[in-house]
Amino acid sequence: MLDNTDPMERTSSAPPPERRSAPAARPPADREVPIEGHTATAINAWLDGDVPESAVRRADTARDVDFWLRIEKEVEVRRDMKTPAHVFQQIMESLPEATPRTTVWYERPLTVSPMVAITAAAAAVAVGIVIGIALIK
Repeated sequence: MLDNTDPMERTSSAPPPERRSAPAARPPADREVPIEGHTATAINAWLDGDVPESAVRRADTARDVDFWLRIEKEVEVRRDMKTPAHVFQQIMESLPEATPRTTVWYERPLTVSPMVAITAAAAAVAVGIVIGIALIK
């Protein structure tokens, strides 16, 4: 028998408990907020290289352009960073001396238990018999 697990369905004659609902005037918190105007489209076109910076730099988008220019400068600085030699040496010293050699699947030894070998042979004989009977008829 299946139990009814729906909490909204009443199973007794008692009055249903009062439920509080969220106020209808408050919008849900997980909704996207629409962006007004075409600011995002113009900024994306500039970032893609489709329009020059002067076409995007206006009073309402100047702050966004400056933000992306600062990010580009920071990325260039981080892109040119190199790991110091002593850190590289510490990493290499922490690696184990004898690292296990990985082998390709077809170079690994094949081990088969006797039971699996007997089962495979019996299956091959059975398939051979079925094919032989089908060819004879």
